[in-house]
Amino acid sequence: MLAVILKDLRCYANSRRYRRVQFIVLCALAFILFVATFEFYAHRRTVGTIDVGKQTYTLFIIALFVFQFLVPRHAVEALYMERGYLKADGQNGALLALVPLADWKILAGKLIAVVFWAMWGILLTAPLIALSSYIGGLALLQWMKCGVVLLMSCVFFALVGIGMALWTAPNQAKGVSYGLVLLLTFLPFIPIPLFEAIPMLAAMSPLYALLSILKADPTHLWVWNIGLFCALSVLIFSVLVKWYNTLARI
Repeated sequence: MLAVILKDLRCYANSRRYRRVQFIVLCALAFILFVATFEFYAHRRTVGTIDVGKQTYTLFIIALFVFQFLVPRHAVEALYMERGYLKADGQNGALLALVPLADWKILAGKLIAVVFWAMWGILLTAPLIALSSYIGGLALLQWMKCGVVLLMSCVFFALVGIGMALWTAPNQAKGVSYGLVLLLTFLPFIPIPLFEAIPMLAAMSPLYALLSILKADPTHLWVWNIGLFCALSVLIFSVLVKWYNTLARI
């Protein structure tokens, strides 16, 4: 399994497109951070009641989460990598099908590689997050809670992408994956009586959970979100293992 993880990570690192996307995302996050800082400081001069650091990093975390929508696409491509989808030197699907690796190990290796690459992109923003010590912002505990929510959302989004890739063609898998991810993310924001009657249903949205952390919501929706995604991830992974018959199935 470790060999699968290292092979996939090497393919990602050697892919110019993947490195370019990661660089563009980092530049976009830096641009959002600095523009938001200047705008909130300018607005505070007229209003005088704005917590610049908190507002800036609230926007930063929302942008950081939005860029995690790339994870389902990445997961779909990870399943098709062995057929040269990335045009890298990872075209060894036939060889991988012959190795005495259990299906769950191959699937887990793909999942871990995707999640590791996504989380690596988040860790690259550490210098931007460190600036919160100068302009103020979120407490360390809030950063840790947001990090756990982002991690679980990456795992869940990756499993959704892998699951769709096992049943459908690449382009269709990407479309369906994005549809499911967007539905779970933004459905709780729609004024539906059911969500108003049962607030805990909003825990299905990681974005809603992040906002509850930033607002210090006493309902602890982020805990419900992590628990829900953990249970769903285990369930989805167990189902995928039963359907996964090595990369020859792809």
